[in-house]
Amino acid sequence: MSLSNYSELQASVLEWMERAGQTGQVADWIALAEARLNRELGPVETNATLTGTPGSRALSISALAMVEPVALFIADPGASDERLLPPLSPANMAYADTTGTPTNWTVDSPDEIRLNRPCDMAYAFRFRYRERFALATSATNWLLTNHPDVYLAASIVWGNAYNQDIAAASAWKGILDEAIPSIRHTIARTRKGSLKVDPALLQMGR
Repeated sequence: MSLSNYSELQASVLEWMERAGQTGQVADWIALAEARLNRELGPVETNATLTGTPGSRALSISALAMVEPVALFIADPGASDERLLPPLSPANMAYADTTGTPTNWTVDSPDEIRLNRPCDMAYAFRFRYRERFALATSATNWLLTNHPDVYLAASIVWGNAYNQDIAAASAWKGILDEAIPSIRHTIARTRKGSLKVDPALLQMGR
């Protein structure tokens, strides 16, 4: 069974546990698993592809479980190269009413990036940000994509705890405890080489 998104994880947890009738509880098990994973691993950097709307300066990020923004890149239509757009704080952003190529950006609210001018065409953007693990919000994330076994194990630990199967919970916890240190090491190496977050943007994280 595939493990690429929230729905598939829910189905896999129930299948591995042979608890098909507990569909109402599996979301709680995953949420509790994520509480531990967020404590143990902290936010991780990842990318989201965004598309500008002609005539609009807004880019929606409401579907992202963002903790803090890192960087925004723009690619002209038909071009393979990206350009880094400098960020500004909301207080220092100068807005233009005429459409054109955006040159600055800010996170104006937890759900939206605001560009300094409306797009004159459907530009492709790559948004680099730090995310928490929250599949109910984002459907998939870095950890599920790269380490689905850990997500599965963490969720099944809580599922077995719910069903008072302590032996099974302990076995799955052992798998989880063994995997977390190596993932933490991978995340730490990534953070060392990451872009520095503009302090003006940190206030807009969630």
